Amino acid sequence: MTRRFERHCACVHVEPQRECFVTRAELGEEAQHLPASPRYWLREIILLGDHVPWLIGRTVIPQETLTGKDQALVDLGTVPLGRYLFNSGALTRDYIHIGRHGAQWARRSRLRLAGKPLLLTELFLPAAPVYNAGNSAPA
Repeated sequence: MTRRFERHCACVHVEPQRECFVTRAELGEEAQHLPASPRYWLREIILLGDHVPWLIGRTVIPQETLTGKDQALVDLGTVPLGRYLFNSGALTRDYIHIGRHGAQWARRSRLRLAGKPLLLTELFLPAAPVYNAGNSAPA
């Protein structure tokens, strides 16, 4: 999504909102999409295009996914998740669900990084380019 957004602005920037480990009980319905784990890395961000909020992102990663070089996922800071994932060369997608949250588009993907799962949920804010005339649902 970062690359797509870069076509519509001069600068894409990530503002981390929350980054911490959480328990399975704190995941709510998201837990059904991931294997049981003692804890999960939670990352919530706002992605901005030219300083305008375009997307709210939430990533949940089981502790077991954070092995080897993928431990770097806890230190992304202002780096877009997509930059890390799509440069890894070992990324697959189990599924993508696209829907609406009120008037806004949302999508959820369970991805696998070297076979290890993570869950990515994105809510497209009203200023996001996906709402421009001629654009369809974010795929």
